[in-house]
Amino acid sequence: MWSEQLDNGKYKFFERYKDPYTEKWRRVSVTLASGSNRAKKEAQKLLNKKIEKVIQKLSSSDRFFNDILDEWWGCYQKTVRRSSVRARTPAYKRLSENFAPGVPIRNIDVAYIKKYITDTNYTKSQLDHIKVILNGTFDYAQELKIITDNPARSTTLPKRPLTIDEMQSAADKYLETDELNPLLKELYRIPRTYRAGLLAEFMSLNGCRIGEAVAIQKHNYRKESRELDIHGSLDSVDKNARKELTKTASSYRTTYLTYREIEIIDELLELNELAASSDPDWSKTDYIFLNNRGKPVQRNSFNITLQKANSRLKNPIQKTLSSHIFRHTLVSMLAEKNVPLKAIMARVGHKDSRTTMQIYTHVTRNMKTNVADILDAIAKDRK
Repeated sequence: MWSEQLDNGKYKFFERYKDPYTEKWRRVSVTLASGSNRAKKEAQKLLNKKIEKVIQKLSSSDRFFNDILDEWWGCYQKTVRRSSVRARTPAYKRLSENFAPGVPIRNIDVAYIKKYITDTNYTKSQLDHIKVILNGTFDYAQELKIITDNPARSTTLPKRPLTIDEMQSAADKYLETDELNPLLKELYRIPRTYRAGLLAEFMSLNGCRIGEAVAIQKHNYRKESRELDIHGSLDSVDKNARKELTKTASSYRTTYLTYREIEIIDELLELNELAASSDPDWSKTDYIFLNNRGKPVQRNSFNITLQKANSRLKNPIQKTLSSHIFRHTLVSMLAEKNVPLKAIMARVGHKDSRTTMQIYTHVTRNMKTNVADILDAIAKDRK
């Protein structure tokens, strides 16, 4: 406790206390006519009662949204992959800064959330991340018995009309055969990008994510039965990559290998063994998809390699190239061959059909040509 003498001759006594929820220091005060020892004792009693009253009043239902958000975020980071934390950090910061500062979480309803979403200019992807965090934060508050219902889960995101750019982007998510082949040929042409070519072709046949591909180890490969276990993903947030479980439960799968996939894996095993025998610095590892230094391929460096190879083509592909484009390429090629949707989902390890369906339903150039040929034949028969 400390005191200050006021201009009117009275004394103002202060005491600090820590908020039991936010753990921030706050203070209460009381003003008395005297600064004597007797007054100090009286002031201490009054301040203690005041603090006790404030804490009693500060029930769980009065806790601010930001405090619950911070608590949930701390728990969330311990339960998901580092790449998920990195992807959702911008959304967490947006909510922390401008969603409901100083608002008790019990006062937030569907209308409040809906207005926030409607009034922002966030992209669909940004809103998707924001919705995930809101869902989790209010679920956490509900679990703590702070609220009874979760308004975030009752709030739907607006269905914004597709723009021309967005409709065009669907065609940019995968490669046609006449785009894929020249790119692979260019990657294979130069020794330093040869391994990248093997990885790219493998993903275009297997449909795995790059994190899943580079996490494949020798014991995951069973040549005799033509099986490959996709049982992990190599986190590539930083250079200290570590193997984690696959993105979803459905991503944890065993795929049946094509003969070309087997050739690629066998060639890499041979290349790795040869490099290890001649290079003392080559890392001793069971991972198969390694770069020229014997380390698991990094997503960013692989993407840069793709983009540089594309720039060397006589007719560069007018699409944004990244590792994920090969996964989408497989989906489009199988859809073009009328492979059932569920079979494609099982191959690529999708949790639900929405992501696959976006590509599955997008008609490729070859399918458009087939439809035109069929209609031409129908029209001819009418004559």
